[in-house]
Amino acid sequence: MDWLTLLVDGLWIAALAIMSSVSRQSFGRIQPSAKVPMQFGIGGTPIWRAPRLIAVTLTPIIACGVWLVLLTIGQTASAGSSERTLMLGIRAVIAPVLCLIHLWHMRQALKVLEAEGQLRS
Repeated sequence: MDWLTLLVDGLWIAALAIMSSVSRQSFGRIQPSAKVPMQFGIGGTPIWRAPRLIAVTLTPIIACGVWLVLLTIGQTASAGSSERTLMLGIRAVIAPVLCLIHLWHMRQALKVLEAEGQLRS
């Protein structure tokens, strides 16, 4: 199962790289004084906002923490146990889900900021 573990870790690294790339690109487009939408209501209107740096880095930082916690739990389980296999499966599913959540959030936030004129040209 070592090659499978490497494959899942590669998936996490790719997801974090995509998230970091999108964050960096979004950070450059957003004006420094802008408050970025962090949570959206049912109608798509922003409920609360955060400063630019926090808004673009929060999800990748949380994702990295989740990865490390899941990796630690999976590694502390005995070799060949069902718990270790289950954690591997969970890690394989959560990586792309967190990546898609971040991509959706950045897309929605940039739409709102563009409508408000808070993006650099």
